[in-house]
Amino acid sequence: MANKTDEVECWSSFKVWLFSLFNRNPDSNPALVDHAGLTADDRFLDVGCGLGAVLEHAAATNAEVAGVDPSPAMVERASQRVPHAKVKVGSAENISFPDDYFSVVANVSSYHHWAKPDDGLAEILRVLAPGGRLLIAEKRLRRKKGHGLHPDGADQVARTLNRLGYARSDVDSLKVGRTEFLVVSGMAPASKSSST
Repeated sequence: MANKTDEVECWSSFKVWLFSLFNRNPDSNPALVDHAGLTADDRFLDVGCGLGAVLEHAAATNAEVAGVDPSPAMVERASQRVPHAKVKVGSAENISFPDDYFSVVANVSSYHHWAKPDDGLAEILRVLAPGGRLLIAEKRLRRKKGHGLHPDGADQVARTLNRLGYARSDVDSLKVGRTEFLVVSGMAPASKSSST
């Protein structure tokens, strides 16, 4: 049986370089950071941080920023881009940060790649501080398959958050230029011990 790291795509340095030519600064990154309303009091984690664009925008709010990505090459690039960020190799299902630490966890346009979505959502709940927020932003799909989320899929993610012990979940939309993103948000219970 394959372990978690075998199930997650790890990009080569060449693939990361090629990706960076076309995807260095998508407009969805600052839009999600604005949507999150980060402040200097926040501890922010970007799951699937890629090249670090979201981290860079989050750092501009003076929040403490961290990221995880399954690709060592992506982690290296994100660390160079945002030197004071704590960026580690990991996945949604395997986040090497302590329990109850982050006030905001975000994921932009990579939820559809997660190997085990339920495990990832549960792992994020573990690292969220009581009352902390999760934001998953994916391009809105017209069909149920593709790189993004169909509204039915977003509703399913929200129901899964409730089933896993999040106190609240919502589905919102976020317009970025001509593209519409669905944002699934969840909130950790105010007292995490009561949710287990």
